[in-house]
Amino acid sequence: MALLYLKVTKVPDSWSFMTLNEYLLSFDLEGYNGERSPGYPLLITLGLGTMKLTVVYQLILGILTTLFWYDTLIAFKFSQKHSFWITIFISSFLCHFFFETSILVETVTLFFISILFWMLAKNHFENSNGLVLSGLSLFFGYLVLIKPFFVFLPFLIYGLYVLKSFSWKTIINKKIVILIFPVLAYFGWSYVNKLNTNYFVSTTFLGLNTSQNCVYFAEKSPSEFDWISKPYVAYREKAIKENKDVSMAIWYAYNDSVFKKYHLPFPDFSNELGKFAKATIQKNKSDYLFQVFNRSFLDFWKVYDMKPYVTFDNSLVDSVITQIWTIQKNILQIFKLFFILIATYYLYESLRNRRISIEAIGVIIIFVTALLQAFVTYGTNAKYSYPLEFIMIILVLLYFKNVVISNTLNTSAQ
Repeated sequence: MALLYLKVTKVPDSWSFMTLNEYLLSFDLEGYNGERSPGYPLLITLGLGTMKLTVVYQLILGILTTLFWYDTLIAFKFSQKHSFWITIFISSFLCHFFFETSILVETVTLFFISILFWMLAKNHFENSNGLVLSGLSLFFGYLVLIKPFFVFLPFLIYGLYVLKSFSWKTIINKKIVILIFPVLAYFGWSYVNKLNTNYFVSTTFLGLNTSQNCVYFAEKSPSEFDWISKPYVAYREKAIKENKDVSMAIWYAYNDSVFKKYHLPFPDFSNELGKFAKATIQKNKSDYLFQVFNRSFLDFWKVYDMKPYVTFDNSLVDSVITQIWTIQKNILQIFKLFFILIATYYLYESLRNRRISIEAIGVIIIFVTALLQAFVTYGTNAKYSYPLEFIMIILVLLYFKNVVISNTLNTSAQ
């Protein structure tokens, strides 16, 4: 596929990663506006700021990712033959190629989440010594630098392993080491942003992202925020009329320089949007919860489509790729719907057996991610599920292997 498409895809999010890369190349973060954390821009920096070399790195990461998928399937007792073909099947989805050729964080995030699930499947969190736990802590620390949103993951995994063999004496145990570097990474980068922007946040996008949750009830904000809500509502209605992405209404207003007259640097403006969002949500809790569960949460289970950003020069090739992806997108959507159904089975089995299985841990990680991202923001929520889709596929196939096929064979034998 790389032979057919050698272009680097840049989307609106790409520029913020490239900007931080320029600061990193200069070895001077003074004045940086705090939009991104340094985990992914460091990969661009390793390519000396060359986008094509960054894409080459991402294609290599894609290959390494498939190796972790293969070994994960082996750990779940799939045969080598089945593991090979399932890995080929998962890696054949064109969404991986779309992200690998784009200046976006998703390929690196997928790589790290794949390693995490591989470690879970291989029981690397069980009875680990201090050196291994320190390595896991560094792993989670870098994952947080890639995407600060994932700071909850080490805490969740620590909590789940406490529950696996619960006793009051083991609530605090040696595995707590895995929390050290993620906490340092999160608060350390927030402090860097404090020095540069006066705001102790992991990303100065936070206020703007939070305000996106208010898009359908922005007019219900306190009157002191009319300067935000009135243009916000106007651009929301315009987006609806023009059949554009409504969740991006505040971005449309910002990009049209509607708020330029207030002479607010981006970190200050995002902070004001955060205040607006907090006040509006507090005043309209039911609207907010409806937004979270009926829009943001549901969008997580859709398939994110990068194809509109990836266009092949040859129109025939582009048409064929589009048709293939359309079929694959539907297949992937079916897997995600099946996963929602079988998730209850894995959780029920864990409760019935009073044992937290690796499968249940995978389900919990996915659903906690789905809920947290829904509470945080609204807009391209399906992109949050992309690094977890391979887990969904594996768990669905595992269900058919261990439950459906196994029960069918047992019934036939009787």
